[in-house]
Amino acid sequence: MSRLMKKLLWTAILPLVVMALLTFGLTSLLIGRFAETESYDQLEREADIVYDALVDGRGIPGQLDVLVFQDGEAVNLERGGRMRRHMTPTFDPEALSERDEVSVNGMRLLTFLREEGDVQIVTYAPVPLSNPQFRQIYVILGSGFLLALLVAIGVTYWMGRRLTSPLIKLKQATASIMSGRHDLTLPPVTDDEIGDLTEAVRQMNTSLEEKERLQNTFISGITHDVRTPLAIVRNEAEMLELGVVKQEDVAATARSMTEEVDRIDRLVTQMLEYSKLSAGKQTLTIETVHMNELIEATVARMEEWFRHKQVTVTLELEDVTVQADRLAMERILSNFLQNSYHASPLGGVITIRLTERRLEIEDEGPGITEPMRANIWDMYVKGDRSNGHGLGLATNKLLLEAQGMSYGIESREGALFWIEWD
Repeated sequence: MSRLMKKLLWTAILPLVVMALLTFGLTSLLIGRFAETESYDQLEREADIVYDALVDGRGIPGQLDVLVFQDGEAVNLERGGRMRRHMTPTFDPEALSERDEVSVNGMRLLTFLREEGDVQIVTYAPVPLSNPQFRQIYVILGSGFLLALLVAIGVTYWMGRRLTSPLIKLKQATASIMSGRHDLTLPPVTDDEIGDLTEAVRQMNTSLEEKERLQNTFISGITHDVRTPLAIVRNEAEMLELGVVKQEDVAATARSMTEEVDRIDRLVTQMLEYSKLSAGKQTLTIETVHMNELIEATVARMEEWFRHKQVTVTLELEDVTVQADRLAMERILSNFLQNSYHASPLGGVITIRLTERRLEIEDEGPGITEPMRANIWDMYVKGDRSNGHGLGLATNKLLLEAQGMSYGIESREGALFWIEWD
């Protein structure tokens, strides 16, 4: 039996047992009190009957349990009718109160004492709790509670199995995910919280599987992009060492080596920057930035680049200032424009709109699919037309969040990146 099943059983049984005991105890108390009051009233009526019989000189009904005393001495009276056959107890009327409870020969009795002059009339009856009829009531109540307890245990166990079985499967599934396996056997999705959890685990597994694939692709790409320039540098260095490079080609060879080293340096710098940002160790300088001027300067700097695909950049700018890190915003803007440029068709148009609270960059490319929009801000994720490593937008995300800005991407006729600030 699982630990959760045990907890469920205890959770269901303990309250029921406590409720049964309280209900049984209170019921017994109320029945006892009520029966005791009724018994005393009945004994008082019987004492009145006996007194009236004595006054009228009639015989005392034989079915009454009564003793008559005169000056403390028991009086043998004429009894009429059929008498009860049981042992007659012995009382000391002087020791009794009007309504009393005494123990005689191991039997608990209720007594009623009526005194008229030198005559004492004592009527008595068993305590209600010792009455067989009341004991039968308690047996019925106890049996009912026991039956209810057994039914509750059965229902709880059945429901518990239905609840714990999918949870156990989900536990096994998460253990498989932790071990790196994604071929999961999940329970059926039901219309409740466990069904929601099952669906969440399924989505998590799919997302992790995709991220692992992207990570492997990223590592493969990084390895290739590092090894290729290193191989070029090593090859050219060996050529210089062996003296096979002509004197007039030495400068070109050195320049080629420098370019390849710069490629490696840029890649390492990007990775280090992302690492610092994700760890919160990158310090930003917040100042007043004229966004319209920054956009114009960035577009002008990239104008030659846009000309390769005859891409036109349309500016719809208002005069806006924001509190931000200038270098970070320039980095973010450049990356968005590069993504829009790669997505744009030949002769396409990139539109930049700037209002008081929002910046939009929209291209005329194929747009972003729904699955891609869900993960595009994550590391390793890159579009089909991208030649990067999936670090650009992931770095943008960290830079924007560090400045308290919101961001997003929409897919209309093309892709639309947007940033909002307070």
